[in-house]
Amino acid sequence: MHYHRATMRAGTMRAATWGAIATTTMLVGWASWVVVNPAQAPPRGSGAATHELPFAERHAPAEPPPLPTPLLPPKPPPLLPGLDDLPREIRLPADGGAEIVLQRCDEDGECSAWERCNAGFCVDGEHNCERDDECGEFARCEQSTCLPGARTCGVGRACADPAEFCMFGACVATAGECLLDDECGAAKRCVFGRCIEGGRDCLRDADCAGGKRCLFNRCTEGARECMVDRECRGDTRCEFGRCIAGTRQCMVDTNCEGGARCELGRCLAGSRHCRRDDDCPDGSRCEVGACLTGERECAGDAGCEANERCVLGRCAR
Repeated sequence: MHYHRATMRAGTMRAATWGAIATTTMLVGWASWVVVNPAQAPPRGSGAATHELPFAERHAPAEPPPLPTPLLPPKPPPLLPGLDDLPREIRLPADGGAEIVLQRCDEDGECSAWERCNAGFCVDGEHNCERDDECGEFARCEQSTCLPGARTCGVGRACADPAEFCMFGACVATAGECLLDDECGAAKRCVFGRCIEGGRDCLRDADCAGGKRCLFNRCTEGARECMVDRECRGDTRCEFGRCIAGTRQCMVDTNCEGGARCELGRCLAGSRHCRRDDDCPDGSRCEVGACLTGERECAGDAGCEANERCVLGRCAR
């Protein structure tokens, strides 16, 4: 009998305990449902215990989540390994001319007029374009500067002549006397496949004295006036860094009509006879697309006496 009462009391206590847990769980769940769904909470006076949030709290806009900390882009690596370790000026030994100086830079403003900063060095040409159509009809955009001559080759556009290769958007002949200066002998340099008198004494205008410009790696009389035609005024065009009379008519022979040929931006009467001396008979030379009588004496002023100039391959006073 005592055992039965103890058992009944234990069962009653367990039932009361589980009932309390169940009631508590139900109340917590109901309270959570009211907070999450305040519009569906039981109305006041319904007999159920309620706790309605204040109007301002129920209708306050939700705070946006905190923004993530922005990640700074990594610093780009230098264009050339070890570039930052080089001195600001790199002096190259003279080769039959004046000392050549390479100038390091970080931006265009550190370079001289008519120059830009490219791959960490000052080079010829202003930073003045991003696309070909910004340079005009007879020029193209290469490495952010306008170069004379319309584009004849590039990505997906090979040169028509298999003996030519694409250099900065223009087809250049590989056949010629030379490819490097060493193939020309002492006190000469290789320019567009031809050996020219005089070693290199400049890479840029800044390497030359005042009143001179760097033309085919030699300091030449006359400061630079232009890089492309649009920098000249009136009826003039840019040839070899100087503005000369006459607007440009052509860049290549096919721009001319009636069997004419293109020389220095103008259409000359008569079809082309030659492009280099080897195209002409013995005893003659190739100048402005025609074979002229007399073998070549010079390919630049450096091949003549001090008081002479090289005019159409012959030395003249």
